[in-house]
Amino acid sequence: MVLLMGGPSRTLAPKAHSKGTFMNKTSLPHPAGLRRRGVIGLALAAAASPLAAPAIAQGRQRALRFGSPMPTTTSYHAAMVTFAEELAKLSNNRLKVDLFPNAQLGGLKDMLTAVQLGTQSMLITVPAWYSNFVKQMDVLSLPFIVHSPERLRSALEGSLGERLSGYAGLAGFKLLTPWLIGPRHVLNNVRPIFTPKDLEGLKLRVVSSQVYLQEFRALGANPVAMDYSEVYLALQQRTVDGFDNGLPDTLTGKYYEVTKYASLTAHVIDTFIVGMNKALWDGFAAEEQGMINQALKLATDQQWKAQTVALGEARDKLSGLMQINDIDAAGRAQFVEATKPVIQHFEEVLGKDLVDQARRELGPA
Repeated sequence: MVLLMGGPSRTLAPKAHSKGTFMNKTSLPHPAGLRRRGVIGLALAAAASPLAAPAIAQGRQRALRFGSPMPTTTSYHAAMVTFAEELAKLSNNRLKVDLFPNAQLGGLKDMLTAVQLGTQSMLITVPAWYSNFVKQMDVLSLPFIVHSPERLRSALEGSLGERLSGYAGLAGFKLLTPWLIGPRHVLNNVRPIFTPKDLEGLKLRVVSSQVYLQEFRALGANPVAMDYSEVYLALQQRTVDGFDNGLPDTLTGKYYEVTKYASLTAHVIDTFIVGMNKALWDGFAAEEQGMINQALKLATDQQWKAQTVALGEARDKLSGLMQINDIDAAGRAQFVEATKPVIQHFEEVLGKDLVDQARRELGPA
């Protein structure tokens, strides 16, 4: 049973095959003969041509509950607004998206559980949070494995994204599209970080993921898993010494008010992934799926462009608000070396074949 706002609840029976977006190959965890085509990237071919809405024009309005942990001042929320407006237009207002930013629907674990069960329609969250339900998503969080945002998007729109789609589908999620976050850096209130030795003893909030926990233990820190919505208060009350975050989100979340040092470790290049309850997705007609694809295509292109600009501007804006330092090549080499055992461990947990594929698709071209 999937509960939809704006009308009575409706049971949406899954279809054997559905045309769709980011991830359609959900029947097998690692399908043979993978075709390199847009998977996380919204089945761009399906979204390329305008779609009319006559098949649903006479139906009752249905609403999707779309939750986010982020404030309304971010590129993510702007993309959510664009998606909602475009989908309403394409469907003649028969598909409505209700937006819930700022963790209004609960923490990320709560929202993921709700989407998996079908009591919430959609959300955005990082791969590391998905990994609590789909362990293979951890491959995207391995330290220093992503070479650039461009390589990340290419991989998620290619065979790596298609492979991950199979695992996610088995767990009840339909992964739709990636939205860029960018490099994550270490922020703290004790000292600037130049080498792993500088992290020793620091209590750092991390995403609830074994990759993050093991990575920062390997670097000498004392990591603590905590929901994103709790971070500001934890920093303000000195419950933790610091956390890792992107610079644009540090700016929009006003974390400069409660954090002194930002060290540009870039240990992960991260992404939010828009996800939907899989039974809900499978229950849409192909035409409705096409409308969702098309609306998300517009929102995704907008978000990547806006976040790329934000990444370029954030350091300049924060430089007068925090002490920011780069990591030189020698320091970065120490970080990479210290975290190699973490990658080796996850080769056993996730499978060496999957980690090797991630290295090929996420690393230098």
